[in-house]
Amino acid sequence: MKNNIYRTSSINKCGMLRTCFMMLGMLLFAVETQAQTSYKITNGSQIKVLGTSNLHDWNMTASTFTLEGIFKVRDREVLDIKSLSFSLPVSNLKSKDDLMDTRAYKTLKAAEFNKISFKLNDAALMPQHKLKATGSLTIGGVTNEVVIMSTYVVNSDDTITLKGSKAIKMSDHKIKVPSFMMGALKTGNDVTIEFILKLKKQNNTITQN
Repeated sequence: MKNNIYRTSSINKCGMLRTCFMMLGMLLFAVETQAQTSYKITNGSQIKVLGTSNLHDWNMTASTFTLEGIFKVRDREVLDIKSLSFSLPVSNLKSKDDLMDTRAYKTLKAAEFNKISFKLNDAALMPQHKLKATGSLTIGGVTNEVVIMSTYVVNSDDTITLKGSKAIKMSDHKIKVPSFMMGALKTGNDVTIEFILKLKKQNNTITQN
């Protein structure tokens, strides 16, 4: 009789332990799920394109564009980036010279391909809040795979700030380097894209893991 009672007690304890582990697993799954959140671009973001010419350097800036991503964040650390997509209307790039803008839009084939875009293929989180993003960059209708390095900070208001730059050659996107004033002014083939991206957490929670 005592053996039966002991055996029953042991079974009950095993059942309770199994239930506890199941509940713990469900809780951990819920925490992981909640950490995957949609983010979108917010105020304070900027894209700057810097170039050179035989006479002077030039730059164009845009503060209006779209960017969406799914980030896994915990304790102000980015653990993973599930997706990231960026789109910039070419006409949103502005310099201090309207004539330069018109020429730049023509060079970038804006009438036919009116957006510059980037889609993330892979993200690697590195020490010291560094991020290596590999993805498809499309300019002038030509898409190339690029690697972009940036730093990130998860701010106290739960926004994420990404900062970095990427040097590219316009010829890689089959863009002909323009010249003006009968060739007296020639722009360089190399340009640098600098970015400050501030992302705001959205209310919706992503349920995939």
